Amino acid sequence: MLKKGTYLDTPEKEYRAWPAINYSSLSRFNESQDHALLDWPAKSYFEEGRAFELLIEDRAKGTAKFAERFFLADAPGAMPEDLAGWIDRKESLNDKYVWCKPDKKTGEVRLNMKSEKMHLWLDACRDHPGQMPMGRDQMEMLDTMVDNFLLCQPFADEISRAAGVYSESSLAEILPACDFQVPIVWYVGQSWDGKKQGKPTRKKALIDCLFETTERMYAFDIKTAATIKQFERNLRDGYWIQEAHYTAGLGSIFPKKEIVWRFLVAPKDAPHVAQPFIADQYSMQEYGIERYYDLCTDYQAWVDAGKPPKGWKELESVKIFFD
Repeated sequence: MLKKGTYLDTPEKEYRAWPAINYSSLSRFNESQDHALLDWPAKSYFEEGRAFELLIEDRAKGTAKFAERFFLADAPGAMPEDLAGWIDRKESLNDKYVWCKPDKKTGEVRLNMKSEKMHLWLDACRDHPGQMPMGRDQMEMLDTMVDNFLLCQPFADEISRAAGVYSESSLAEILPACDFQVPIVWYVGQSWDGKKQGKPTRKKALIDCLFETTERMYAFDIKTAATIKQFERNLRDGYWIQEAHYTAGLGSIFPKKEIVWRFLVAPKDAPHVAQPFIADQYSMQEYGIERYYDLCTDYQAWVDAGKPPKGWKELESVKIFFD
C-alpha cells in the first residue's frame, strides 16, 4: 500500500498506473458523468505542451529529456492531430498512408496528394521509431516561448529571503532548485467541514515543479495555451479544481508548511509573453474549497456505484448582459 508522501524519481508510467482520484478524473466528472466515461486519446497539442515542459526542464537542470522523446522533423507546418496517438499506441504508420484507387487502365496505385502533408510527416517518422516529431516551425515557436518563460517573475512580493526567493526572482533563477515531475499521494477520510466520509480515499497528483524551504512548499504547474484569455477561461471552468486538489495534497503531506502555488502560463500567440496565475483566494475560500471536497465525495460515490452514465446535465441559468 502506498504511503502518504512524495515519490521522487518515480517514472510517470508507474504513477499513471496507481489507482487513485486525480485531477483529470475530477475535472471530467465535474463536466458530467458521461464526460468522465469518455476515452481521451493522445492528440498532437498534448505533445506540444509536453515538449515545452521538457525544454524547460532541460534548460533549468541541464538534462537532455527533450531529445529522448522528440526529434526535429523536416515536415511542413505543425504535427497532424492524430499522429501523436498513433505513435503513442504503437500503431503501424505504414498503414496510415492514403492511396488513390487503382488506375483503370494501368492498375497503378498512387498516393493521394490531398494527404501529402500527412505523408511527409509519416516519412519523417520512419527513422525515429517510438519518438514524437516536432516541426521546425513548432520548434521555433517553442524556443521563443521558453526564452520568455524563464524571464517570468512569479511572485508579487518577497517570499523567503532566507531561501533566496525574492519578488524579482525570475524562473531562470528559481527552477534550477526545483524537482520536476514529482508524484504525491495522500489519503482523505473527511470532508471540507470535518465530517467523516467513511473509508479513506486515496488521491494522487503529479506536480510539474516542487521546491521546498524550511517554511514553505513552492509548487508550479506549467501550462501552454493558445492565448492568455483562453487560459483564464480554463481556470474559471476547471483549472481551479487542479489548484484545490494539488494544494490539498501538499497541505496533507506537509501540514506545518505554507503552500505557495502558481500556474505558469506560456501562450502560443505572439509575442509569447508568459504570465503567472492563481485562482482568486477569496472565492476559493468562500466557495471553491467546499465545492472541491463535495466534488470528491460525489465522484467517490459515483465510482462506488459502478460509474453509471447519466445522459443529461442539470439546468443552468446563464447571465445575459445588455450594456
